[in-house]
Amino acid sequence: MNRIRTFGCSITSYHNWQYLVKKHPYGGRTADPSVPRSQQKKDDEVLMPAEWIHDGIHLTDYSMTGRGNDIQHIQYANEVYYKNISKDDIIIWQLTSPYRTAINHEGPLNTGEIQFQNVFNGKEMYVDNSMDLPDKFLNTSMYNTLWQLNGVKRYNDKLLVLFGWDGCFFDDDTGFSEKKEITNFLKENDIDYIEESIQGWSTRHKFFKKDKDDFHPPQQGYKSFTEDCLLPKLKKLKWLD
Repeated sequence: MNRIRTFGCSITSYHNWQYLVKKHPYGGRTADPSVPRSQQKKDDEVLMPAEWIHDGIHLTDYSMTGRGNDIQHIQYANEVYYKNISKDDIIIWQLTSPYRTAINHEGPLNTGEIQFQNVFNGKEMYVDNSMDLPDKFLNTSMYNTLWQLNGVKRYNDKLLVLFGWDGCFFDDDTGFSEKKEITNFLKENDIDYIEESIQGWSTRHKFFKKDKDDFHPPQQGYKSFTEDCLLPKLKKLKWLD
């Protein structure tokens, strides 16, 4: 059984990697059809991960709609602590916008906040995301994210980093590219990655033309990226039985 644990934002949560296997019970839907609609999680009810076991793969998807990289690290650390992630698991980590910054609230929960147990001090955390912190706050998000991923690599050697979309990274007319610097870091630290973003793949293969959402790929785009890009990469790495 191949155990896969995935992290990301809505670019991941909209399809839960069901196209890793053939004839998945979801049948192209984003939620488990065996669960009554009244019990299915809404976009803002994101604490319960999507999970399925099918055709030799046990997948748990911790992706959260609209959340940032720092919240992904809280999830990952907690799941390692609770022993829900083991050293031999495959970790698929979809990077999201570095401008989504986690902000701690004292609680109780308000709209948009999520609750975590802080496993180091035993207290509850009430966390939200901000996209517009004042300029006086230094944005060190990508520093934190990349060096934390370097730590993840030490525990889970089967770590594969993906990009959700390219527009969240900075570049300018001098040729500087934040994404290029990120991929250089991943390469230098022996962290496997797929350079073309999920959105970029779907755009290049023209899956957006009949879809109403111009940001999230339609299911055909996710299917193509998974079957024709992600699966060949996993097989090349020899991570799948």
